[in-house]
Amino acid sequence: MINIDQRFFLKKALLLCLVLTGISLILFDTLLKAHYLKIYPLQFGLIALVTVLSHLKLMNAIQLNVRRFNTVFLSIMAFKLFIYITFILVCLLIDRSRAIEFVLSFLVLYIFFTVFEVIEISNFLKKNTKSLN
Repeated sequence: MINIDQRFFLKKALLLCLVLTGISLILFDTLLKAHYLKIYPLQFGLIALVTVLSHLKLMNAIQLNVRRFNTVFLSIMAFKLFIYITFILVCLLIDRSRAIEFVLSFLVLYIFFTVFEVIEISNFLKKNTKSLN
């Protein structure tokens, strides 16, 4: 069941996705037209989906037991990095011709979503550790 905090996070994540999609459409239609990759929507979807699912898992872990947060966080991060590295390697094995554009677009998306997730999880941790004290 999705609680209020998770629903609020999902709304923020949707807003971030919409903003990034708008920025991407504008940039790839004007300045970066020659650098658009057909795989970009899949990159975007994968990073957004993995970020949302991992964040929801972290929120559940914090609510169940704050002390287990470090273990759950590290295991989720390792799993996320494994998924990302696998995706990057498969895509680069399929098409190496535009590897620089692919890696740069992946990196930019990864940074945006990671910063968003870190901010959200630290706010959530602050809120939940205050309520436990």
